[in-house]
Parts: sequence; C-alpha cells; structure tokens
Amino acid sequence: MIEHPDKFPHLISSWAVAVAQALDEIGLDSKSIFAEAGIDLVAARDPNMRFPATKMTQVYDLAEKFSNDPAFGLSIARFVHPTSLHALGYSLFASRTMESFCRRIVRYFRLVTTNAINQFEETDADFRLIMMPSMDRASFVPQDTWLATILRFGRHIYRPDFSPIRVGLRRPTPKRNKKAFTDYFLAPVDFGCDTNVLVFDKQDMQVQLPAANAELARQNDQVVLSLLARMDRDDVIAQVRASVVDLLPSGECSKEKIAGRLNMSERTLQGRLALKNTSYRDILNETRKELAEQYISQGLRSFSEVTYLLGFSDISSFSRAFRNWTGLSPSVYRGRYLKDLKSDHG
Repeated sequence: MIEHPDKFPHLISSWAVAVAQALDEIGLDSKSIFAEAGIDLVAARDPNMRFPATKMTQVYDLAEKFSNDPAFGLSIARFVHPTSLHALGYSLFASRTMESFCRRIVRYFRLVTTNAINQFEETDADFRLIMMPSMDRASFVPQDTWLATILRFGRHIYRPDFSPIRVGLRRPTPKRNKKAFTDYFLAPVDFGCDTNVLVFDKQDMQVQLPAANAELARQNDQVVLSLLARMDRDDVIAQVRASVVDLLPSGECSKEKIAGRLNMSERTLQGRLALKNTSYRDILNETRKELAEQYISQGLRSFSEVTYLLGFSDISSFSRAFRNWTGLSPSVYRGRYLKDLKSDHG
C-alpha cells in the first residue's frame, strides 16, 4: 500500500500486465525487463496492487530501447481491457455518450494513476481531452498508450472507424516509425506539444452509444468511488461523493450525516471541501444530476422511483431540480433521448 499517493505517484498494476504481454509478443523477455526496473511481475496479478510511476517509466524506457520502436506504446493498448482498469473499465463501456465517457476519465483517472491528470474542455468547434503530468516530473504515465487505449475503447463502444480530429503529443518527433502514429489514430499527429490532447468532433461526442447502460454505469461508478476513498483517505471529495451515492435513497443524505460517516464535524468537512474549491451542496447537486440523467435516459424506472433513488421528497421537487439542471422536464428529456436512440439504430 502506498500511503502518500500524491507524494509518491503510482500506477495500477494491471497496466504492467498489458506492457508485459506486448513485450512478450515481440519476443522480448518481459520478466527480465521488469526485474531490471525493480518490479515483480508476479505481484501484478493482485488487482489491488499499485507500482511506483518512476519504476514503470523505467520499464517503458527499456521497452522502447530494446524494441527499437518509438511507437511501441501504441501496441500496448491492444492488451488493455476493461478489466485492466478495475470497475472504471465497466463504467466507461456503459457510458451513455462519448462525452460522458470522457468525463468519467477526467473524474476517476486517479484510479489508474496519480501521476497524471485529465481535463475535458469544450470550445466553439470541438471537445478536447487533455492529459498533463500531475507534477513537474519526468516520470509520467505512458502518454501514447493511454491515448491509444481511449481511442481503442471508443472504437469498441461507438464505431470501428472512430477517430479524433487531431492528436497532440508532448513527446518529441520520433526519429523512425512516425507513420505508425497517424496510422493508429487516423488523424494528424503533432509532436512536441505542451500537453497530450485528443481533439474530438462535437457530434461524435454527443451520439447515444448503443451499449449504454445507466444502471451498470452507476453501480460501477460507486465501486470506483469506494476504491478511490480507500486508496486515498485524504481525498475528501471522493469520500463525500461515495457517501452521497450510498445515502441518497435513504432520504438522509445531509451534511451532518455525511460528516458523521467521515468522523468529522460539519465545520471541518465544510473547511476541507472549501480548500478543494467545492462544497457539500455542489457535490450533492452534481451527483444527483449525473444519476438523474442516467436513470431518465435508460427509461427503465418510473419518475417516482427516480425521485426516491435521488432522495427527493416528491416528484415536483425532483422535476424542478431536473429542469434547472438540463433546461428540460424529465419527460421531455426521456422522450428526446429515446427518439435519438431510435434514430441512431435506424
């Protein structure tokens, strides 16, 4: 267990398994390479194990050196599966749209590594998923592999030819095999950028995905939140969010109740959230909105049931809140979603 994840950045162990498989496929000795970096591959079989990011960076450097292929990181993506990312993988695959898929990456990326952060930005023309180091350090989650994995997952749940408008990579222009990057991403790739970025077409981000499953997404989001809360006891936002999800159906999701669950006073909770530029009310509203959109779009629950699950006292209170969040009534929102979904499937 790593006690201070922000001080000692780390990476989920299942990522190491994917790297080892990619090494073995091209005839390199993965066990020797990992041993040289000081990592025991046997330990990677434990889904709760995490490896120091600095050591994994050594593995990538050695892999690129021995393979003599600057694009080696792209091949690793083929061995990353939903289960490689624990419950987050299932959450991503059950997302309603590629936009919600990307927002989950931003919100829950700490489960994969604490050595990088993501941002999701909307411009007038496009959406941009941006990856940056969490600190000014050389050791950094493999940028090529992660961006390639995002695209591979998108091609599974959206369409096989899904591709970004443009890709930006922080790494310098490779001396060889540069074409492998454009061949993989099916888009122009810029090297030596300030950040790693996937630029997406707005329409692609908002199409209803055929395998969307709001209930499955919600259940796995809750598992992820619990994992994050256990992984980092100092992450008060993750702990509050996990408690909100758990307590909403009881109708007793008060700040007092949550503070008690976290063994702190309301004032202490308020102060710790303020340091993170948020509040109990902000987290409650954000969580309710996200769950409401999932429940309503799925179309399997009555509005009365959704009202209960979100901890509202009556349907009218829920309807007012939903209209404030989306600009639409629950019935209109559901009707538009189901109409779009029917249209997407012909």
